[in-house]
This record gives sequence, C-alpha cells and structure tokens, in this order.
Amino acid sequence: MPELMQQPCSPAAAIGCVSAAQFRGALCRVATAVSVVTTDGKAGLAGVTCSAVCAVSDDPAMVLVCVHGKSATNIAIRRNGVLCVNCLQSAQRELSQAFAGVGSIPMRERFALADWATLVTGAPCCRGALVSLDCEVADVRDMGTHSIFIAKVLATAESESSEPLLYQRRSYATTRLLSADAHDVEDRYVANR
Repeated sequence: MPELMQQPCSPAAAIGCVSAAQFRGALCRVATAVSVVTTDGKAGLAGVTCSAVCAVSDDPAMVLVCVHGKSATNIAIRRNGVLCVNCLQSAQRELSQAFAGVGSIPMRERFALADWATLVTGAPCCRGALVSLDCEVADVRDMGTHSIFIAKVLATAESESSEPLLYQRRSYATTRLLSADAHDVEDRYVANR
C-alpha cells in the first residue's frame, strides 16, 4: 500500500479545516472531466469552464454543478434558470481555456469558437462536445466560495465516440484503456464464433 503523505496543519486546520491551498493541492491530483457550462435567457448568454460536475440521481436524472460565486455566469444561470453541461472532448482545450477566461476574450467571441445548437431549454449545446446535458435548475445552494446548482436533465446529446478532456495536476489530460472493456471482449467473441 502506498505511503500517505501528510501535510502539516495550518491555522485553519486547528479549527477543523485544511487551508484552501492544502485543499486545492490535494484535489489537483484527482482527474476531473472538463465541461463548459452555458446558459441563455432573460439574463443573457454566458458560459464558464467547470470541473465540478457530477451526477446526483438517475431517476429523476439530475446533476450537480459548482460555479464560483463571483462568476458572471453564476448570476446568469440563477436568473435564466437553465444551464447546459457540455463535457468536452480532448481536442477542445482551446474552448476550455477561452471559457476559463484565459486571454480575456469577450463572452460572444468565446461562443464563436465552436458550433452551438439548443435542445429543450435554450441553453447553448456545443455540437462538438462529448456529451451535453440540457438542464433546468431545480435548486441553488451557496457554500463557501461557490454556488451549487442542482439541475434536472431534460435532454442529452452525444458526439461520436472520442476521448474526454480531463484536468489533473493543473494540466489537461485524457484517458487510455488499461484493458479491454466488455464491449471489446463481446465483439471479439462474436467475431471468433
């Protein structure tokens, strides 16, 4: 079993929390999917790169999305009441960077970097994304620096099979198969009969 590296306690740890730097340092080791979360409606068009997205329930289909409280997209999602989680493919690093605010590209110009459509809610759905989840916001909770949006998935879209864009150790990455998955084994079995 690997040896655990324990970080020394910070002043925040004395009251039961690790410091923000320790927390970010620990979590940066975990690979997360990179998504661009978009919205449109009465508050206008907005989007932000997000790695804090996960499933909450499959019946009803719901996801959780964390967006920084100071983000203009946070305000737009609250007012519009809709969002679309666009899970990016490995070839979409530049789109991720643009929606993360790198280069200070104006919002409209960020959307010009990809081909967009709408599904049910009117929130932009990236045609090139690995998966898009079109959602209606069901609840919002403010926690620390971020808002947690719990959203009901009303429609989905999928692209051709591709590698996901991941973020780990403050760098982009993607996946590789470690062994044959069940579909490959089944396909080889059928082909050999």
